[in-house]
Amino acid sequence: MLPTDAPSRPDVLLLLIGTALLAAVLATAALGLPFRMTAPAGALVGSVAIADGVFRNPPTDG
Repeated sequence: MLPTDAPSRPDVLLLLIGTALLAAVLATAALGLPFRMTAPAGALVGSVAIADGVFRNPPTDG
C-alpha cells in the first residue's frame, strides 16, 4: 500500500535530482542543445540538492 501522507524532505530531494538530470536530457533532445552544456547544468542542480540533504539538513534518527 502506498503512503497517503505528504512526501518527506529526502523524497523531494530525490525527485529533484532525477528531474534535473531528466531535464538535461530532454533539453538536449528537444532543443538541440549540446549535452556538454546541459549535463553540467543538471549535475549542478543535483549536486546542490545532495549537498542540502547531506550537509545542510542531514538525516536524523527517528
